[in-house]
Amino acid sequence: MTTLQAPNSAGMATALARDYAIQVDVNFGTEKAGSPEWVFVMGLNKVSPSNDITLQDDGDIHSNGRKSQIATAIGENLELAGLRKGNLAAGFVADPGQEKLRGHGEEIGAANTAHVRYWRTDGIDEAKEGYFAVSWVSAADDKEGLYGFTCTLTGKGQHKKIAKPTAPTAKTITLPSGSTGGTFSITVDGQTASGITYNATAAAVRTALDALSTVGTGNATVTGSAGGSYAVTLPGTVTTVTASGSSLTPSGTVTVA
Repeated sequence: MTTLQAPNSAGMATALARDYAIQVDVNFGTEKAGSPEWVFVMGLNKVSPSNDITLQDDGDIHSNGRKSQIATAIGENLELAGLRKGNLAAGFVADPGQEKLRGHGEEIGAANTAHVRYWRTDGIDEAKEGYFAVSWVSAADDKEGLYGFTCTLTGKGQHKKIAKPTAPTAKTITLPSGSTGGTFSITVDGQTASGITYNATAAAVRTALDALSTVGTGNATVTGSAGGSYAVTLPGTVTTVTASGSSLTPSGTVTVA
């Protein structure tokens, strides 16, 4: 009889602790609340999700003197630590993600709550979004050290599992030179926005794209002058973007790059 043993793990890969991304909603707690604008929290050197479980004794006289515990509540928390980072382009402008959390940590009541999402950037299935009470502690107690911080995020209610956010799809749409009239169309993953005038403003192109089910209201950004070129940003779920200039005057090719 051979005793069962686990296989040799020498050939297995080890997950890295640093493979996390954290974003905070800078619109939460403002007049724009309800329309999240996510920014990364930079400068992190520690990301530690944890569960705070309340256990109760559910043993009885029929358990042969053995203890028994059952979980009756769970808190979903997040411990962050890092170094204060910023942009030196104009003096020192602190990282907006850090500043948003620090701002919540200086408030009480509802203003202390932050809207946060986090996920593993590797293949591990871990991605959540929720609301947290914020405790922020700055650390600058060593004259030869670096300015650091710790941020304890204590969960409020149940957090939801989310799909890992994907990088946005960026495209440049250019009409043929010499267009004097007519319309063009843009197709996003099989859905077509047609009848866009040759000299449409960026706002008009965005409105046309927002109407597509493959884009969704508020999910497109478009910049550029009337008549293009247009710099278009679409959700990361978008895979194919094409355009047609067959209805332009004169007819021509609209390029998507």
